[in-house]
Amino acid sequence: MTQEPGERPQDGPPVPDERVPHSSRTYDYLLGGKDNLAADRRLMEENLAVTPDARVRVRAQRLFLTRAVRTLVREAGIRQLLDIGCGLPMPLLENVHEIARRHAPETRTVYVDNNPVAVAHMQALHADEVRTVAFPGDLRAPEALLRHPVAEAVLDLKQPVGVLLVSVLQCLRLDEDAAGIVARLRAGLAAGSHLVVTHVSADLDPAVEEVVRIWARGATPMVSRGRAEVERILDGLELLEPGLVPIHEWRPDGEVYTTGNAYGAVGRIR
Repeated sequence: MTQEPGERPQDGPPVPDERVPHSSRTYDYLLGGKDNLAADRRLMEENLAVTPDARVRVRAQRLFLTRAVRTLVREAGIRQLLDIGCGLPMPLLENVHEIARRHAPETRTVYVDNNPVAVAHMQALHADEVRTVAFPGDLRAPEALLRHPVAEAVLDLKQPVGVLLVSVLQCLRLDEDAAGIVARLRAGLAAGSHLVVTHVSADLDPAVEEVVRIWARGATPMVSRGRAEVERILDGLELLEPGLVPIHEWRPDGEVYTTGNAYGAVGRIR
């Protein structure tokens, strides 16, 4: 979510700072991918020492995302998706546009991240696409994000949009007013749009506090928010059943997890 240190050569993709772990690459490592560096792996081995099931929990986040996108497309009739803080493509799991197109091939997907390396990967993967695009943007500036030329070319903001805020709100510092930022984002969306939200919380697992301290050494620090704070972010939305719950309890199917450290919800803008 937060800008990755690195430089962009005059002719070529951005080059990451190999000394600093970044959330997109650490998630890639936990999910069994190959787009990660030694610094990312070292940090996540520390994470695994505190929460040995971290790989299972990250996978549970992706499975929640899969169920939520499926719900948006099949039940809510959403045909345009905006994934903010998308991170790197997931080679071993379905990406958002792939999930959506299984149920509605005409769905348009816009990926956004303020990590230039993640954006470059997404752009390269979809270079010949017109319905799946990526551009650099930051959740902290939602108005600019929605007005970006790439977003405007693909999304019709007069029609409902499914906005994915998965594993990204926890990258906003406690003094950054996550609820206010999300309210500004919602103000630019049509009625009938939906938000998909997750957030880690020490309410669900006290070990999150130690994980937060470990992640503070990376380029993307993480914060924990309690249930009441997450409810404030969701205030005014019409929550789909079962409401705000641990992510593994949100419409589970197939693989079942009995533990978790993140809340999840899907809400409709009235």
